[in-house]
Amino acid sequence: MTTTLATCALPYAGVHNIRCLGGYAAGDGAVTRPDSIWRGCALTGIDEIDREDLLGRGLATIIDLRRGDEIAAAPNPLARDPRVAYVNIPLFDGLAPIDRMAEEVAGNFNMGIRYICALDDCQDKIARVMTTIDQAAPGGVYFHCTAGKDRTGLIAALLLSNAGVARDIVIAEYALTTQLGASLMDRLRISIRNHGASAERTEQILASPPDTMRAVLAHVDEVYGGPVSYLDSIGVDAARRARLAARLTG
Repeated sequence: MTTTLATCALPYAGVHNIRCLGGYAAGDGAVTRPDSIWRGCALTGIDEIDREDLLGRGLATIIDLRRGDEIAAAPNPLARDPRVAYVNIPLFDGLAPIDRMAEEVAGNFNMGIRYICALDDCQDKIARVMTTIDQAAPGGVYFHCTAGKDRTGLIAALLLSNAGVARDIVIAEYALTTQLGASLMDRLRISIRNHGASAERTEQILASPPDTMRAVLAHVDEVYGGPVSYLDSIGVDAARRARLAARLTG
């Protein structure tokens, strides 16, 4: 069964795949709030009007999940804005290259395999992201990678799950990138192919089907006892988890 969501996308021309995590039913009858936590791309190309609109929505903290070389090639345009606290946490730093991962699974590669490796091997960075969101100043938090799909999608799934959002909604929210990020993916497709990736590998990298996140969350269930237990196991304690949920729903 496929769940269809109404998007909370921001309509910025030339900047794609930006959306808030608001409007979803959460635990105890709560609903996640608009303009509390956003997820998305690196804001490359955002114009001045849209930049001011984002700030006017209450943006106070940006968490950049990219590596240093990615940031050097395409800095976040708001990184030096004095109105925003900017934090870099290279979430997937230390993971093996995608091609090596693909070789290890004998061609049966999808990005979910990479997400699972990150859940198992990048726990200190995931915990740091959660701590940074918890400790952020009042106002909106925007976390992003390059396309707003993989590193961003993993953090979004954990945040929504922690707030009590139903599994089918969490999965469908991940898959929204297929719709909202289509234009951005077209540009990235060219770049990835120019770096020598095959057509098959390129599509594996860019895809965000529901089954990918479904398999990742099944791994979390099997190995850690669910997303909340996972967060607890990496040092995100009950008090912090409650504050994170309240940030989304309060």
